[in-house]
Amino acid sequence: MATVHTLSNIALAVPDLDEAEDFYRDRWGMAPVNGDGDESRRYLRTLTSAHHGLSLEQAPEGAERGELVHVSFDVASRADLDAAVAEALAGGGTVEREPGPAVGPGHEASAAVRDPDGNVVQLLYGARVSEESHRARIVAPRKLGHVVLNTPQRAAMERFYARLGLKVSDRTARGMSFMRCNRDHHSLAVVDSPRTGVQHVAFDVVEMDNVMVALGALTREGTACVWGPGRHGPGHNIFTYYADPAGVFIEYYAELEQVDEELEGPLEEKFWGDEWKGDVWGFAGPPPANFTR
Repeated sequence: MATVHTLSNIALAVPDLDEAEDFYRDRWGMAPVNGDGDESRRYLRTLTSAHHGLSLEQAPEGAERGELVHVSFDVASRADLDAAVAEALAGGGTVEREPGPAVGPGHEASAAVRDPDGNVVQLLYGARVSEESHRARIVAPRKLGHVVLNTPQRAAMERFYARLGLKVSDRTARGMSFMRCNRDHHSLAVVDSPRTGVQHVAFDVVEMDNVMVALGALTREGTACVWGPGRHGPGHNIFTYYADPAGVFIEYYAELEQVDEELEGPLEEKFWGDEWKGDVWGFAGPPPANFTR
């Protein structure tokens, strides 16, 4: 079975492209990186992005909120690209774009499939590492850490992503499944919802101090923390959540659980019951109502 091994990047369509780019550069600590010359798309990198961790594009006129364009994973070889498309089809997906030369910057080759909810999943091979420097004003995210998708058919989504090599780490009574493709406890999660599309996007800032320094700076500059600080149960990461100018929920986190199955053996998935409220510290309280819809 061909497997993905890294969450590479996510693309969002936003109502105001300039406003969103300014936010992710000036407040969120990402760096613009040269793209493909199309000014309707903007590319931003984290400290360890091969090329970019986030791309933004202009949403159609009348859009009120940011929406998912695609989420992308890397595979290890060109042969794995073809094999991953076949696995996606076997898992209930459909082909959006056959394997071939990459259509965007940063990779040699790519393909695109749609998962059972219709989300576009890019499969990428041959990362071309950017040599552009990056120094944030306050805190810079180390990497795009994970993406959470809303879904009305969580079991079908689990089966699809399992065919791409993701494994379930934990599930919760609230209706979340956390899935991993490398040592990170999760790179993708799917959550019960009547809606589809992105629920939140999370960026790793490595240390608790960075979470708290960013919290202070963002709050002072007018970006309110909508949930946190706290520590999650699944993954054990320290968290703070915000909303970007397009209304997309975004997370800064640190200290995510690392899974070393070669040394410790297979991770036994855990079920978190109704008693778990999202924050094991008991400080953050419940998330805002529109966060869980």
